[in-house]
Amino acid sequence: MDFYLPQFRGDAQKQLWKEALGVLAANRYERLRAFDHLSEREFLIDLRAFLLDFGATRLKASGGPSGVPRPTPESLAALLHGLPLAHQEIVFLKLAGHSDTSSEKVSGVPPSIARKALENLESHYAPILRPGEDSCPWPAAWLELLRQARASRTPECVARRFLVRILDGQASWYEKSPAEAHLACCLHCLETWIALREVHRLRSEAKDLPPADVDEMLSCLPITAPARRGSFLRRLFGS
Repeated sequence: MDFYLPQFRGDAQKQLWKEALGVLAANRYERLRAFDHLSEREFLIDLRAFLLDFGATRLKASGGPSGVPRPTPESLAALLHGLPLAHQEIVFLKLAGHSDTSSEKVSGVPPSIARKALENLESHYAPILRPGEDSCPWPAAWLELLRQARASRTPECVARRFLVRILDGQASWYEKSPAEAHLACCLHCLETWIALREVHRLRSEAKDLPPADVDEMLSCLPITAPARRGSFLRRLFGS
């Protein structure tokens, strides 16, 4: 949220979370139950997408940096065309506003390997590239781009469960080669792959919320059973 929804800080961010939890809990948790529960990271991809879409509807209008064209699925596809998959990931992350350090943590490769691709990116978007700072320069436009990418799924798209297998090193070269070739020409699958890498990194770094914060979040949910100590999800589902 700090990165993609920078207009919400402190109490405003906490309030946005409360409102989002209320929507997820409505109609006996109808929206939450529609998420993919077969693996934690697939679930987190759905939660990430929901939260970004929810926050995007509450962003104040912003045109982004002056004199720099806002990214669109078409302009991004043109920048990525013909690049190796690893280079596409780096360009995608850098255009989103990730620093070199953050980009490397998410993608697993240093931005320097895509030097020529980044030079081309710089020729179009130099004012918004900040090697040492994590800051999405155009939250509203970028979140709309991500929403359109998620909506562009086709029957040929790679199953998310298989992307998890690739990330975990459980897919053979024979299996993953055609999937990676598809990712390199499909914005929907590239966005899903980067979202998976992102939640994988964030999950590994996440710390438990303080009990008081958990209690505050639970207070806005329709929970009738006595609150239990433990993780937020354990207490939410009463298990």
